[in-house]
Parts: sequence; C-alpha cells; structure tokens
Amino acid sequence: MKIDVRKLIEKNLVSIIYIATSLIYLYFAAFGISSDMTNRALLISLLCPTVLLTKHLKLKGKEVKPLIILDYLIALAFLASGIYIMVVFPVRILKVGATPVMDIVMGAIMVVCVLEVTRRTTGKFMSILSICFIIYAFIGPIMPGMLGHRGETFKRLMTFMYVSTEGVFGVPAGIAATYIMAFVIFGAFLEEFGTGQWFVDFAYSTTGRFRGGPAKTAVIASALMGMISGSSAANVVTTGTFTIPLMKRTGYKGHEAGAVEAVASTGGMFTPPIMGAGAFIMAEYVGISYGKVALAATFPAFLYFVSILLAVDALAVKHNLKGLPATELPSIGKIMKERGLLALPIFVLIGLIIYGFSPMKSAVYSLLSVLVVASFNKETRPNLKKILNALENGSKSIASIICTCACAGIIVGVLSITGLGAKLSYTMISIAHGNIYLGALITALITILLGCGMPAAAVYVVLASILAPSLVEMGAEPLAAHMFIFFFSCIGTITPPVAITSYTAAAIAEADATKTGWTAFFMGIVAFIIPFIFLTSPALILIGNTTDIVIALITATVGVFCLVACIEGYLFMSFRIIPRVLLGIAAICTLIPGLVTDLIGIGCLIVAVIINLAFRSKPQGIGQ
Repeated sequence: MKIDVRKLIEKNLVSIIYIATSLIYLYFAAFGISSDMTNRALLISLLCPTVLLTKHLKLKGKEVKPLIILDYLIALAFLASGIYIMVVFPVRILKVGATPVMDIVMGAIMVVCVLEVTRRTTGKFMSILSICFIIYAFIGPIMPGMLGHRGETFKRLMTFMYVSTEGVFGVPAGIAATYIMAFVIFGAFLEEFGTGQWFVDFAYSTTGRFRGGPAKTAVIASALMGMISGSSAANVVTTGTFTIPLMKRTGYKGHEAGAVEAVASTGGMFTPPIMGAGAFIMAEYVGISYGKVALAATFPAFLYFVSILLAVDALAVKHNLKGLPATELPSIGKIMKERGLLALPIFVLIGLIIYGFSPMKSAVYSLLSVLVVASFNKETRPNLKKILNALENGSKSIASIICTCACAGIIVGVLSITGLGAKLSYTMISIAHGNIYLGALITALITILLGCGMPAAAVYVVLASILAPSLVEMGAEPLAAHMFIFFFSCIGTITPPVAITSYTAAAIAEADATKTGWTAFFMGIVAFIIPFIFLTSPALILIGNTTDIVIALITATVGVFCLVACIEGYLFMSFRIIPRVLLGIAAICTLIPGLVTDLIGIGCLIVAVIINLAFRSKPQGIGQ
C-alpha cells in the first residue's frame, strides 16, 4: 500500500498545531499573561491557516495540486502578516506620523486571507457581505442620503483594520481568543471523556419508556449537548445520528424526526450555562457578568424545550406511538452508578462562576475536574492519547469560528469607521416611529435574514452594535435587547427557506428538506414569540421585582401550554376546532404581559376545556 507522504506530514503538522494552540490558550486562560493584540493575532495566525490544511487533507488526485499550492501560499501569508503585527504593534501604538508602507501591505494581505478562508469554511455569504462593506467604505461620497460619508482611503482603512484592535483583531476575535477558546476546549474534554455519551444515555433511560420516547430523548440529549456545543448543526450531527434513526424506527415520519432533532439542537445554542458562544459575547457587549447572562436565559430556554416536549408528545398521540420496552433501554441506576460522576464538571463550572471566578479560569478548573472524575471509571480513565485528542478536537472545533469572528471584525470595523452603525440605529428608530413593537419586528426580520446564511455568533456580533442600541433607545432593557437579537440569530437556522440546521437533520433522516424545514419552524414557534415577551416584559429574564417575575413565569408557562395545544390539537386530551381557537386566544393573552390580558387568557382556557369536555366522545389520559 502506497503511503501519501505529503498527507502524512500535513496530518501530523495539523494535529501538532491544534494541540499546541489549545495548550497555549489554556495557559492564557489560567494565567492571563498576554496583550490583547498578541492574544488575537496569534490565534488567527495559528488556526486560520490550519483550517486550509485540514480542508484539503481529504482531497485526492493530481488535479488538486494547484489548490494545495494556493493553500500553502495563503497559509504562509497568514503567518507572515500575523507575526508581523505581533512584532510591530507595541511600537505602532506609541508611534506618531505616517503609517509605514509595509503595514498597509501586510494589512491588505491579512484582510484578503481572512475573506478567502471564511469563504472556504463558512460559505460565500459572509465573505461577500464583508466585501460589500469594504467597497462601501470607499464609495461613501457617492452614496445617497444617510448612507453617505466622507469616504475612506485604502491606507486609512487598512491601518484601521490591521494596526488596531477595531477591525480584524476587534471584539469578536478578542472574545474568541478568551471565553470561546476556553469553553470549547472544556466541551471537547467533556465529549472525549464520555460526558456527551452519558447525556444521550441518561436522556434515553429516563424518557425512552414513555410514548414517543426516542423523540423526547432527542430533545433532552440535544439540550444537554447544546450546553457544550458551539453549533446547532454540529449538535444535530452528534446526537442526530443516534436519535433520528431511532425515532423513525418507533413510528415518527422522516421529516418529523429531522425536525425534532433540528429544533432541539438549535435550542442548545441558547441553553445555559454555555449557550454556544453567545453568553460570553453578550456579557462583553452589555457590560455585565457572564453569570447574569446565563441566568437570564434560563427560563426562556426552559419554555422552549417544554414546548418541544409537548409537541412531540402530541405527535406520538396522533401516530399512536408507544414507548420502548425496558429491555431495550439502559438502566438509569446503572448509568448513574457507573458514570454519573461525569456530569459533575458542569456543576463545578456553575459553582465556580457563582463563587466569583472568571469564566476562563472556571473553564480551566472545570476541565481539570473532568480528568479527575473520568479517572474513577475504567472505560473513561484518562491517558495521553485521549488528552491529546481532546486538545486537538478543541482547537479544531473552534477554527471555523475564529475565521468567522475575524471576518465579522471587518464588518464591525467598517460600521465604526464610517459611522454607519449609528446612522442605521437612528434610521430604524425613525422607521419604527419610536414604537418598540415595530422596531422589534424589523430587528427580528433582519436578524433571521442574516441568520439564514451566517453562524449565530457572527450575526449577533454584527447586529449587537447596530440594532441593540435602537431597541434600548425605544425603551428595552439592554440585556433584553441583546438577548432578543441573540435568540433570533440562533433560530435563523430553522427558518425556511434557508434552514441549515433543519436541512442537516433532513439529510440524516433521508427526508424532504423543505418539509423538514417547515415542520421544524412550526415546532419551534415558541422561540419566535418568547423574545418579544421578554423584550417588553423583562421579568421573563428575571429583571424586576419578585412578584412580577413569579407572575410572568407562571403566565408564560400557561401561554406556552395553550399555544402547543392550539397548534398540535392535543394537550392531555384531543381538542376540537373551536376549543383550539380559544386556546390560541388564551395563549396570546397569557403571553402578553398585563393583569387584564392574563385574566382574559385564563378565562378562554377554562371555556375551551369546558366546551371540549362537553363534546368529547372518548376520554384520553396522559398515558405512557
């Protein structure tokens, strides 16, 4: 068998870079001794070129040689421009006068390389959008109305993008190099040492015996996996390969199985404590602690997953599905006895953050606790190979996110240097005439549109500085405004016509992608409603006095139950058309804050149940 020496060398080189990157940034997280520019430029210089090498490791044939050569050139250019800025930046921040030509050249190289590597990893949309913003920076004098500006020279734009912490090395890259790196590596250790599989087994053993058990397993497992995953599509691939075939085997249609997994995996993106990368970015923008952000997202995430569980239960009733026999299910007692300790690092993480440790140090200490608890089980016991795999997978998982953050930095940089961000904010307020509901609707549509083609974190980073201030100006709480944008950034991936997460699940389910996408959209409809509630009634994200918070939590829960019953036609009993209409009214009224609307909603709910019971021909219980 002929050995491809080039691929062997590249594979080992890629592994070494990934492992070294994880070790370096764990060290930075624990001890924090690095300047912002070094921290960000080093990460981009290490991971962005490595993504290219990783991508073409699977290529075959002589025809790929030109592409490989191009990849080498881009990688070297990345490395050269990254090292250059790390060396000269300490001098540049003290320098007064003309910008050296080499700075401009290296800046242009860095920007071009970032655009290309983002195109390769995230897709064309992000790169094209960034190019449009760069062009806009040059043509300001000929732009009409509020879009007009003085126009930027190539020299000034490249200096701003490269020789500052405003553009490529801006806030998005800074968050990636600190919070995201630490937590993604922590998640990789959880996965490598069995916590991910324990999540699935735990969910399977606790829900499998109920009707529609595999679907409920998918919901719970995806919620748990979402806490340590930074991508809804990756979450689908991780848990969906197990849960989707099982759902189909027990009676769910292919598009239903795919939709269940898609909406559950998407919910993982805003499920505390990790929330993908959103919690860390939001904490940075809003200027509050990470713990407060995670706590604020708790109840909205709870309502979302409750609604999905109710929806899959209704589907199980419609299809007359039964639970799996006990012989096919893992024993909950055995799972907890043999591997229950694997969940402990999650509680260590939460405890350290509550105690007051920084998020990065909490992630590092929690990572060490993973190694400790894994040592108690022979199957998960740490060894050098597993540790190296976890370190490699950690950096590999975040590599594409780094590319996206660097590219998002270009967009944010243009918004800043041209003043477009502030202009768009004022324009939205003007269009909405100061009405927060209309402003929120416009914000939601823009966010979903971008979310169809960009990762959630990138969408949030771009829009947080444009639209969040507008919502705050119209009366929203800052945290509620940012949480609103982040929620819609996440659910863009299950919103047709471009529902990436739904289509990924459809591929595994071997189902029609469009049908899966629309089924997921309706199944996850609560996620489109809840943000409007907490934007205008922040008690839902635990802002306000205790009485208001308790009332908001109770009425929102009732509203979600009524909404699912209206859409699915089942909640503990089958509902006829007229009661379903009343339940829809009850859902709207109880979800809208206010004593009068709450009373109307409760009244509609009672009338709906009475009418339904009066005309029901056959009683139905909750069942198993």
